Amino acid sequence: MLPLIDARSRALRHLRSRERELLAGDFGGYGFPLRPPTAAQAAADVPATQEFIRQWQGIDGVETAVRNWSAVGLGRQKVPVRLQLDTVEQLVDFTGYRKEWQGLVQRRGLLVAMTGSPAAVLMALPLWRSVAMADLHLAAEVLAWFEAHPASGVLPRTVAVEGVHTKWLEQHRELVETLLAARRGEIGRAELGLAEPEGRVRLRFSAEQGPGGLSDVEVVFSELPRIPVPRAVVMVENLESFLALPVPAGVVLAWGAGFRAVTIAREPFFRAAPLIYWGDLDADGYAILDGVRAVVAEVSSVLMDRATVHRWRHLGVADRDFRPRVYERLTAAESAGLEELLETGHLRIEQERIRFDVAVAAVEEAVRGRC
Repeated sequence: MLPLIDARSRALRHLRSRERELLAGDFGGYGFPLRPPTAAQAAADVPATQEFIRQWQGIDGVETAVRNWSAVGLGRQKVPVRLQLDTVEQLVDFTGYRKEWQGLVQRRGLLVAMTGSPAAVLMALPLWRSVAMADLHLAAEVLAWFEAHPASGVLPRTVAVEGVHTKWLEQHRELVETLLAARRGEIGRAELGLAEPEGRVRLRFSAEQGPGGLSDVEVVFSELPRIPVPRAVVMVENLESFLALPVPAGVVLAWGAGFRAVTIAREPFFRAAPLIYWGDLDADGYAILDGVRAVVAEVSSVLMDRATVHRWRHLGVADRDFRPRVYERLTAAESAGLEELLETGHLRIEQERIRFDVAVAAVEEAVRGRC
């Protein structure tokens, strides 16, 4: 016997898996048997049989049949045998999905009116199904702005639509590009004609050796060539370690900012002098090092070998997000460090865990070795 609650869950899974087709009006009905009891089963558990019949009474779309159970003392019974939902409205009401469905229909209508392309709107369903109506109305104004300024060359912050800011456009950019393409009769995502913010890197210098005597500056990539080539560059993954490390004379510290390090390292400035990298002892730290080495083959690492992992593993924690990866450019010492992390329980040891005086000495030694 199929309980009502299980049938609703089954129908809801069907609805959610076919939202796009249903919004397009493609629905040929949906139904399934309710697995009614036989006479023997009914007689074996009369209360369950009565509850099954009671649950399905008054439910729209239920088909019933009369069963003669006189042989087991239950007489003739009208028993639910099948659920058959012939319209989307019946399916929506049966599953209790009315509020959510009305929201989808409302959003679809607005976007079709906005783009004139029902097919493109339905293909983009994952992009807009959970977007607030207020943001979709705002998107209409944004589309109009981009149509009037197809090659503005401005930064996202300067899109002159009230209520639109950089984060709004970042969060909804794929949707805007998709809707704009549909409005233009194109497939895929349209170019917005915006300028992208130039990459930046934060650098620290030893006393009075930075630009204008400054010791801590953020520099756009295009201005890096103005900085004299240092003795060495030490790139550090985490901000706290970057700020705490003393800067040896003639050396530049660079904040790698996690995986941004790979993009930063592509700038010629980081190939003009010996590059040393210090990252966390975890899967991400080694992946970043591997990526940086793909750009700067001669980069050397510090505090990322087996001895370091072994010395500080008691301060490590289990890395629940650890994922096996292929590292093609690690040295034997670095690979051994990674193996130690794996062998001791997929650990991660943040670089801040290493005692500071030990870290300072190791960095200074690495600088002397490269210079």
